[in-house]
Amino acid sequence: MSLTEEEAAKIILIRSVEECDPRAFSEELRTHAFVAAKQAQPGLDSVKRYAAYLFERLSPAYQSIPHLVNVPTPWTVPICGTALILGFGTNLLGPAETLHVVRNPVFIVVAWNLLVYALLAVLIAGVGNLRSSLHEGRAPAAPNPSHSRSVLRYLLPGIWQFFHRMVFGFHEQKNLAQVTRRFSYHWFSAAGALVVARWRRLLHLAALSLAAGAVAGMYFRGLFQGYRVIWASTFITDLQSVSTFIAVVFGPSLWLSKFLGLGLESEISVARLLTVAGDDADAWIHLFAITVAIAIFIPRFLLAYWQSRKINRMSNGIALPLDNYYGEVIEGPVRSMIEREVETEVKKLSAEIAKFVASSLYRERIVPKLRSFREQGGKIADLKRDLTATTEAFLPQLQSYIAVAAIPELQKSLSQRIGELLKSIGTSFVDIKDPQGVLDGLRMTSTDPSEINITHEFSRAVGFSVATSIALAVATVGGGLGQELGLAIIATVLGTTGPIGFVIGLIAGTMLAAGAWWWGREKITEAVESATLPGAVVRTALWPSRFERLIDEGRQKCENTVRAEVDEKLLAMAPKITTEILIRVRLLWQG
Repeated sequence: MSLTEEEAAKIILIRSVEECDPRAFSEELRTHAFVAAKQAQPGLDSVKRYAAYLFERLSPAYQSIPHLVNVPTPWTVPICGTALILGFGTNLLGPAETLHVVRNPVFIVVAWNLLVYALLAVLIAGVGNLRSSLHEGRAPAAPNPSHSRSVLRYLLPGIWQFFHRMVFGFHEQKNLAQVTRRFSYHWFSAAGALVVARWRRLLHLAALSLAAGAVAGMYFRGLFQGYRVIWASTFITDLQSVSTFIAVVFGPSLWLSKFLGLGLESEISVARLLTVAGDDADAWIHLFAITVAIAIFIPRFLLAYWQSRKINRMSNGIALPLDNYYGEVIEGPVRSMIEREVETEVKKLSAEIAKFVASSLYRERIVPKLRSFREQGGKIADLKRDLTATTEAFLPQLQSYIAVAAIPELQKSLSQRIGELLKSIGTSFVDIKDPQGVLDGLRMTSTDPSEINITHEFSRAVGFSVATSIALAVATVGGGLGQELGLAIIATVLGTTGPIGFVIGLIAGTMLAAGAWWWGREKITEAVESATLPGAVVRTALWPSRFERLIDEGRQKCENTVRAEVDEKLLAMAPKITTEILIRVRLLWQG
C-alpha cells in the first residue's frame, strides 16, 4: 500500500512536530489519536488516522509546512515568465545592425542545451555502469553520486522559512524552523526523488521559455529593425571552411527545411556572409528557429513530459521507512489485531477439541455402555464407576491429541493469520536496508516452511514468538487441562440431566409418589444407585425416543462443557500470548 503526497506529508509533519515540539500535543490529545488509530486497519491506515486526527488540531503555522512538498511547482509560472523575458531581452545584446551567425544569443542557448544533454548522457551512462557492476557482483569502477538531493535538502527549508515569515510573521519561529528542517529531512528520505523530479521539470520548462523568448525577440527585432547576418573569424576565413562549418552546424535544420519544402538552403549565401555587408537575415532567422526547435523545444518538451509522468506516478505512490516512530503508532492496532486472532484461534481450538471428545469418547465409548445398560440393566453405581474409568483411560489419548494435533494446528493457523497481516504491514513501508527483506522466511516448528514466506530476522521472531507463546500457554494449562476436562465430562455424563440421572430421578420420583417421602430423597437416590435394575425396568424408563434424545443432549452438553473449559483456560492466557508475540514483532521496526 502506498500513500498519496498529501497523506504522506501529514504523517511526516506530525512526526516532525512530535520530535521537535513535544508540547504541541497534550497526552490526552495523543491518547485520543491512538484510540482513533485503533479503529483503522493496522499499518499505514492506522498511521494515517493518527496523523489526520492530530493534524486538524495543529496551529495554522504548522499546517502550512506541508505546502513545502509542492515546491517548486507554484513558482513555475513566475520563473518561466522571467525566463521568457530574459530570453527576449538577450536580443538587445550585441551590435544593433548585425547578427553573427554563431556568436549570437540564440546559438549560445542552443550550445548550452547541447552541453546539458551531453552531461545527462554521461550521468545516465555512469548510473547504468554502476547498476551493471552491482548486478554482476563487481565493485563499481567510477560511481557518480548525485548531489542534487543533498543541496535541495538544506536549501529548501531556508527558502520556505523566508516565505513563511512574509506570511505569518515571526511567531513560533524557533520551533517552526526546527520542525521545518526535520520535516524536510524526513520528506527527502521518503520522497527525495519526487522533489528532484519537480526541480528538473522546472529547469526543462525554464529552458523552453528562455529559448522561446530568444527566438521571439529575434523575430521581433526583425520586424522593426533591419539587420544582416555576418561571419567574422580570425582563423576560419576561406569559403570552403566556412561552408563546411555551416553545413555541420546547421545540417539538421537545413535537412528539415528541405524536407518541409521551405527552401531555406537556397536563400542563404555563405559567400555573402564573408562580405562586409553580410547576408540577408530573414532566411537565417528561420534557420535559427528550426535549430532551436530541434535542439531545445522537442528534447526539453519530451524531458519535461517524462518528468511530469514520473511526478504523477511518484506523488501517488509514496512509501515510508518503517522504524520506531511508526512502530509505536501501529502497535496499538497490531495488539488489538493479535488479540482478536488469538481469541479466534483459541475458540476454534476449543471447538475442535470438543468435537474430538464428543466423537472419540462420548460416541465411541460412552454411548455403547449406555445402550448396553439400557438393554441389560444392572447397578447404576457400577455404571458410574465404569464410565469414570472409561473417561480416565481416555485422558492420555486426549492429552496426545492436544499436544500432537490440536496445538500444532493452532500454531500453524495463528502464525499464518498473523503473518499475513504483518506482511501487509511490512510491505506497506520501505525497509531502507533491505526493501525486499522486510518480512521473508517465517519459519516455525510444526509448520510447513513452504506455506509461509514472510522475511528474515522479523519473520523468524514472529514464528518463534508464536511457537514460544503457545508453548507457554500449553505448559501452564497442559498438565491439568486433560484432568479437568475428564472431571467435567464425567460430571456432565453422570449429571442429573443425563440418561443416568433421568433413570434415577424417574425411579426415585415413583418411590416418593408411593409414600416413601419420609425416607428422604438422598437415601432413595442411594438405594436406587445400589439396586440391581432389570433391563425391562430401564427400557421402560428410557423408551427409545426419549433415550436417543437424552444421548443427543448429553453429546451437546459434553461438547459445550469441553469448549467452555478450554476457552476458560486458554483465553486467560491470550494476553500473555499476545504480549509474547508483540515483543518479537517489535523487531520489525526496531531493526
